[in-house]
Amino acid sequence: MKKKIPKTLVQAKHIEKGIEKYQGKPNPVIKKHLDNINWNYTPYLFSDGRVMLVYPDNSFAILYSSTESLYQDMDQEKNKSDKGLDNL
Repeated sequence: MKKKIPKTLVQAKHIEKGIEKYQGKPNPVIKKHLDNINWNYTPYLFSDGRVMLVYPDNSFAILYSSTESLYQDMDQEKNKSDKGLDNL
């Protein structure tokens, strides 16, 4: 059974407030990992260790409970795409 990744969808109206309240800072290391798998988000690392991925037009964001949960989700997504035609 697959492990559920703790993440939350964030509405546009809460993005800036969350970044301010939790002292979110853009994270270039996470950004590089996101770019490597073609996820087009801006990552913000919060002071409490959570990570928020903001969609380019700020229409929504995804909040992960930790960098580890983000990387697990990225690995799962990569594994899905690596299977390609072998999965048919």
